Amino acid sequence: MVPTSERKARGWSLTQRLTVALSAGAVFVALLLGFLGADRESDRQARADAEFDRDLAASLAVRAAPLLDRGDVMRLAVLAAVARDQVGGRVLVLDRGGRVVLDTALMLGDRQLGLLTGHAAFQRTSERADGAVVRESLAPIPFGGERIGEVRVQRDVVPRVAAFDVAWFGVVLLSCLSLVAVAAIMGFHWSARVRRATDALIRLSAGEVGGVPGEPEQGELHDLGAALREMERGVQDGLQRVGEGYAAMALQVVEMLERARLAPPGHGERTAQFAGRLAERLQLLPADRADVELAARLVDLGKAWVRIPILQKQGPLDELEAQSLQHHPVHAGDHLDCVPALRRVGRILRHQLERYDGKGTPDGLRGDRIPLGSRILAIASGFDLLTTCATEQSLSWEDALQQLAAARGEVFDPWLVELFDDEIRREPPTGGSDRPVMIVPASSLPWRREDTGLALADEEPPLDADELEVMLDERTNEEST
Repeated sequence: MVPTSERKARGWSLTQRLTVALSAGAVFVALLLGFLGADRESDRQARADAEFDRDLAASLAVRAAPLLDRGDVMRLAVLAAVARDQVGGRVLVLDRGGRVVLDTALMLGDRQLGLLTGHAAFQRTSERADGAVVRESLAPIPFGGERIGEVRVQRDVVPRVAAFDVAWFGVVLLSCLSLVAVAAIMGFHWSARVRRATDALIRLSAGEVGGVPGEPEQGELHDLGAALREMERGVQDGLQRVGEGYAAMALQVVEMLERARLAPPGHGERTAQFAGRLAERLQLLPADRADVELAARLVDLGKAWVRIPILQKQGPLDELEAQSLQHHPVHAGDHLDCVPALRRVGRILRHQLERYDGKGTPDGLRGDRIPLGSRILAIASGFDLLTTCATEQSLSWEDALQQLAAARGEVFDPWLVELFDDEIRREPPTGGSDRPVMIVPASSLPWRREDTGLALADEEPPLDADELEVMLDERTNEEST
């Protein structure tokens, strides 16, 4: 941070730079519009000439119709000569077979050209061998409701050299400079306020309390950027501390649930190990891998918002109880979403019970629409549950891998299941018989099973329903009544 007393002028101020830039822009715009004004006048005159030729061809066709019908070539030649003198070009008259009846240039004779017009006149341009551009206006000769010939009026298109429109340039330049003057006055007052705000922000970021210097300083954008960087560092540090504290508190909640036998003991840590191995196999970025491992440790966080009797129930769950238990990832995701640093972790937890075939909860996502972290978490959590507390007797890791393979493509991502299978077979888990075991309700698995109605382990007595209840579960009106 640069103290106020040490900040000095760094070249022109923002107001001066803006004034010079806007003045240069005003001159450029005025010059551009001056040339464009001249070009516009030239284009207007060219369009007027083209419209005159088209109208002349149409009028000549109407007048030539009776003469062509009765073969009065003499009067037709006089009419064509008058039209030729008006445009200073060439006039062709064709009969109904497309044969040249009259050519004021006396070049084509009775050559057969063919009729090109339908029922309306049109224009076309072409280029001669000498490079001159010729505009040709064609009009049909109507007589008695049918087309009996065609009139063609040809004229050389003379390119017009656009002159500079001085009057238009002066008007535009004066208007632009007036706007620049107004902008310079407003910019001066704005920059003075920005400088005062900059000093206040820098003092606030540094934790100082004091007045704002009376004399304005230069380089206000530089000072404002320094102040914003200070504030950004402070905000990021604060958010990081809040995220770390919230994550630590969430881990303590999960640990409390495990101690109270409301969640499988050690399930989060073991799931984090399996998820970390799969994330390393996928070569995820360190930040993404850390999010996946933290989500694995908090895999049972949402159960803190589920009623204790549901978590302690030894028999099969009814429909409302199963829905309440399967809703626990949504609770975890919603409560982590309020902390910016943990939003990605919350998103992973929210979708951990999605199925690859789109029949999961809560949003019915399918295939690759499910977040990668959620797909990894589902496989790691399912494997640990199968090998510890999914059935009356926990499965071996080989049988658990077979269970995952049987559900690939329906519950789990088949590609991730193959990678996980290779990783586990490369380094199988050890100490399976020493793990703490408890029977969990069927709905806590990524897919339903019917062989989980066994009693909890007798290591600790079950808790009373009114004891250690973290938060009540959201229930429907039918259930509450």
